[in-house]
Amino acid sequence: MFISQWRTIFQVWDLNRLRVWRAVVKAGSVNAAARNLQYAPASVSQHIIALERTVGYPIYRRSGRGIEITDAGRQLADESEPLFVEAKRLEALTEAVRTGPRPRLTIGCFSSVAKEWIPTVLGEVVRRYPDLRFDIMTNEPLIGTERRFGDLDIANEPGHAEPQEVSGYRREELIDDEYMVVLPRGHRLSAQRNVAVGELAEEPMVDLSVIGGPTQEVVEHVTQAAGFSPKYVARADDHYGILAMVSAGIGVTVLPRLAIGELPADLTARPLVDPTPIRRVVLLVRREIAHLEHIEFIRTSLRSHAGHHRGYSV
Repeated sequence: MFISQWRTIFQVWDLNRLRVWRAVVKAGSVNAAARNLQYAPASVSQHIIALERTVGYPIYRRSGRGIEITDAGRQLADESEPLFVEAKRLEALTEAVRTGPRPRLTIGCFSSVAKEWIPTVLGEVVRRYPDLRFDIMTNEPLIGTERRFGDLDIANEPGHAEPQEVSGYRREELIDDEYMVVLPRGHRLSAQRNVAVGELAEEPMVDLSVIGGPTQEVVEHVTQAAGFSPKYVARADDHYGILAMVSAGIGVTVLPRLAIGELPADLTARPLVDPTPIRRVVLLVRREIAHLEHIEFIRTSLRSHAGHHRGYSV
């Protein structure tokens, strides 16, 4: 049955009865569904009897002391999924319109965005919406923790990998952030306009990662393509510490442009080529708040800063 037909039927249906039926199909029995829903089994039975009467065809049949779900009954449960997604979205929309902007938003981002974009973006937002409050949290890999997503989340993905969709979020790409090699001024490669990845094969390197992540994946991908494994002499998760190690002569490093910022006077950076390492910087926005005016303002501001970064040079 097509979704348009479902919408017509729902004008006379009790949505909760279909929700109960979906729970029965998922659990496989009336008793199991009753436990999951914290309903009495008799109440669940009444709901599905009434639902069957409404649809006008068998959605289950008796089988011993339980029930057997018919093919039509299973199809009813399966194909109604988009309606529940839409109902949840409309409930969230109604609540958002009724209560107005959320007083507090969480923004997930990685450290270079927190430094380069977030202060200016939030400065613009709080001048426009002074009642908003923000929690800025890291979304970089942390030992012993699961990936956390904010109301808005600025994430990075390896440029060579497939785009990553996140359930419940709208996704849009902000920039392709190219990588550069950072080295001391006077280094043998510093006189070149570009540096081929293969030229780093014998260089001692400092790695911006201890426990892995998208940044490390990009570097490993291009070095493998160039036919070598990097000679890492040190690793760290803080790019300021990484730059200090390069200044100390411990090794060179490969960083995204956005992470480089203003280099110390004794360092320089050169674009990497053959191949060019790239990470995608993407914006994820929770679908139920994406329509709100202040969310759109934040999104526009972030896109503006991303546009400035595209023309940035070191």
